[in-house]
Amino acid sequence: MGVKVEIVQIKSRLGKIRDNYELHASELRSSTADCVVFPELSLTGYVLRDLVYELVAEAQRYSEKLSEEGRCAIFGTLAEVRPGIIWNAAGVVVDGKLTYVPKFFLPTYGLFEERRYFQPGDPKRDLVTFRIRDVNFGVVICEDAWHPEPIEALARMGADLVFVPSASPVRRLSQPLDIQVSWQSLLRAHSLMNGVWTVFSNMVGAQEEEFFWGGSFFMSPRGKVTAEAPIMEESRLLGDITLDEVRLSRRFSSFRDHIREFHEVLRNL
Repeated sequence: MGVKVEIVQIKSRLGKIRDNYELHASELRSSTADCVVFPELSLTGYVLRDLVYELVAEAQRYSEKLSEEGRCAIFGTLAEVRPGIIWNAAGVVVDGKLTYVPKFFLPTYGLFEERRYFQPGDPKRDLVTFRIRDVNFGVVICEDAWHPEPIEALARMGADLVFVPSASPVRRLSQPLDIQVSWQSLLRAHSLMNGVWTVFSNMVGAQEEEFFWGGSFFMSPRGKVTAEAPIMEESRLLGDITLDEVRLSRRFSSFRDHIREFHEVLRNL
């Protein structure tokens, strides 16, 4: 058993929420998958800066409209959790119910400046799992996957699948792209260590000074890329998430060996 997932690798229009909503809704209506995943901040575009404050109400309004499509979906949006306190969030729709999952690690280095505009999530409150058919899943957003804790915690909470919506820009052209190799190596390690599927859904196209490279993929619990989208172009990519792969990966792995004391050490550093 399992589920069919579709990655929709799109070029979002920066700040054009209505246009992006129409694209999202069209893709949802035409998809044959059980669940559809879009990139990080797909409803708004990524390089928002002060537009965050102007767009958050509209983003939430159109997020609600997407939930009315009645399809399982994961998409990137904004959420105001208290007056003036805004999340870079994944909108997760299951059985018509919309839940906002925040980004926990906000990159603020190089060209990234998310901490200036967003509030990070609280893992004790905001790290959650969902269920579609017989598959449990969680969501982490881009930078979250560059830290070991979020995906490990979701796996320990029962996730078989972790979606990773991202807005990863290219820094240097090479063949293959250095950042492409890094992302596949990173999620291969997460999948192997935790016995989970990881699904990387990356933005594509130019926004201001950034260029997003796409290259979305499915990574199996045994560390194999089972399907991969092209780089530098919009694409749709179908993949099968099977629980047999999860079972096989955990049969011959150290997943069951969990020493909590290591986390106590980390907490006190």
